[in-house]
Amino acid sequence: MTLLQSIKPFWPMIFTFILPRAINYYRVVKTAIRTRPTPRPLPQKTSQGLNALFVSICVFLYFSLPLTGKLEYHNVFVTTQSRLTMPTDALFGRVALLREQGVLTPIDEALRSKLTSPTLRQLYFRFGPSTLLNCTFCHSDDEFSYLLYHLPLNVLLPHLFHMLCLGLATSETIAGFEASRWRSRALLGGLAVALLDIAVTCTYNPTVDSKTPGPVGVFWLASTLRYLGLCMFDAVLAFLIYASATGRFLLYSAPAIADPEVTRRRTEELLTQANVSLQMTQTNLRAYSIARNVTVRNPDLKDTDDEYWRTVVAVEGIQDDSVFDDEEVQAAISQAYGSGTVSVAQIRKDADAFVNATTRGLDMTSTAG
Repeated sequence: MTLLQSIKPFWPMIFTFILPRAINYYRVVKTAIRTRPTPRPLPQKTSQGLNALFVSICVFLYFSLPLTGKLEYHNVFVTTQSRLTMPTDALFGRVALLREQGVLTPIDEALRSKLTSPTLRQLYFRFGPSTLLNCTFCHSDDEFSYLLYHLPLNVLLPHLFHMLCLGLATSETIAGFEASRWRSRALLGGLAVALLDIAVTCTYNPTVDSKTPGPVGVFWLASTLRYLGLCMFDAVLAFLIYASATGRFLLYSAPAIADPEVTRRRTEELLTQANVSLQMTQTNLRAYSIARNVTVRNPDLKDTDDEYWRTVVAVEGIQDDSVFDDEEVQAAISQAYGSGTVSVAQIRKDADAFVNATTRGLDMTSTAG
């Protein structure tokens, strides 16, 4: 009763505004789903663009996983469950217990010489061990120098690869028109994600509590979130491209409100495919005509061809007049026509009319000659 009494003042608004609109939206969605057009097959070009996104997703998903084979680049404070203020010797004494035969690796020794002050440890949490160890122009009193070394390889490079995959996946030449419709939105979205990541990396510097055991560094958290975010971005884009290319999951894709530009581009693609098919057919017909002319003009080949057809006629033993009288032929024709009655005379009449119409030009040419 307490919950009902608490929402009782909002009942007029719920029953007057929210509930009718919710019912109307449900009806619209139900009608749109029921009347949407039949989904189209996925074009082959669009599948090429989706393959580029799939590669991008696999790469980013791999880099989001912890690198178990490189324990030196893990957070030593999390690995050893140590506090930020633990002495360096005690900290790496715990690290040595995790190594083979209790011996520190060269990377451990180099890191041990770096984590000697609270400032360097804060930089370690923010930029990670690789920046702290490999930067040759950085100084502990200049955080900006570490940021300059950290940004290109750890932040900019993943986003540049991401933009490359987006460009390939939405290129009209590679992925077709359906995918190119999302090009501007995808590139703007990828650029916005990159700028947000750069802004957070440059400005976000939380203070690590010295009393917290095993503090999680910003570097490791940002790396995982960065790659997982790019995976989700590419997965959503792949779903949108697939949905727009096949007509699935689109509630308001009725033909009456179709985009004229989309219709025009699809028509152009169909005409291009038809022209390519016609050109291939014309090429095959020319090749057949050349081969036939060579066969007819060469006496040896002509004799071989005539002998082949005489053998066929002798083996088959079927004359032209008795073809339609065969029961199997009549059964096949009746099945093709969808009825049980077949007029052989009408079929012969239609065949003669077709042959006369086809060879009319040849007869006129021979007469003129």
